[in-house]
Amino acid sequence: MGVYVRLGVITDRVDEATWQGIYADARRIAAAWTPKPLGIAWRSIGAERVGQYTTDIERSDGLSIVGDASSRLTGESFLFPSTIARRRLGDRSAASSGDSHSPDESASIGWRELFDRKTQGLPYHTLIVALGMLVEHRLPTRAMVHGDISRADVDTASRRLTEILGEPVGLPAIADPPRLRARLASTLAGDELERELENLAISDCGDALAADLLGTWLSVSEPSRVNRDLEYVARACDTPARLDPATRKVFSELVATIRSYMRRAEVRAQVESWGAVTTREMIARATVRDGLRLTATAWDEIETADLDELAFLLSTACMTIDGWHIHHAVRALLENPTLREL
Repeated sequence: MGVYVRLGVITDRVDEATWQGIYADARRIAAAWTPKPLGIAWRSIGAERVGQYTTDIERSDGLSIVGDASSRLTGESFLFPSTIARRRLGDRSAASSGDSHSPDESASIGWRELFDRKTQGLPYHTLIVALGMLVEHRLPTRAMVHGDISRADVDTASRRLTEILGEPVGLPAIADPPRLRARLASTLAGDELERELENLAISDCGDALAADLLGTWLSVSEPSRVNRDLEYVARACDTPARLDPATRKVFSELVATIRSYMRRAEVRAQVESWGAVTTREMIARATVRDGLRLTATAWDEIETADLDELAFLLSTACMTIDGWHIHHAVRALLENPTLREL
């Protein structure tokens, strides 16, 4: 279950020079996209090594995109490869998976899914769709973007691509039933063709994220509003006023509890004796232990925080995390300084 974006390409029919032009376009698109995409990189905090989310998304093997910098929400990582060489694309082909969507070529000649992961409909979903549309636009008979994609997704992506590239970029085949039928009809017929048309056709009934993401958003119950805020809003909100009153109460009580513990345990005095470098290493060690991956922005703030702030952050990071709601609340406090003022 989940919200997938898939991009199939007949890699055997794409030469490296052509792919380099496509990759250059992909870099332009990612650089101009708003909100800015996030990737993953390593960072040293003293002697500790932590993974962080960063707006520097380019790696030696291509563009790695896992979320966006505005909401700080992340899903699965997508790699837009810097080379079309087959060894960079993995070994899963449509022929071996039994899930070929090749429009007009046999799967046996190298139809591969460059994208086949879940965005869960988070804000970076539209960028991933746009990158898939770019490839299909440049390779109209050798690529196809598909998956859990809505008409709103492709309309937005088409408009943004046209603005960034300065040339018209139309809708993908999945948004044009006659064109989709024509592409599939070269290799499929009868019931098989109709099934594939149904499987690949774009959704006209709403946003691609509906099933997996909106379950809590649509509920009017107080616990669901709090859960929504903890998971999707709190870590990046610019003011606590954006949060539900019940969520503000949760953070207010949590901050009060942490500060009470700091006084009882004399954390500030211990931090002064340890020094900033050791305290930051302890914070880093705690985040690694509990799987709390932070953004580069959060680590930049931690690296420049004074001892008072470091004492609070250390107390927060060392909390016992028992349940997903505590995990999200702790991450939000580490990410978002405005919440610490409640």
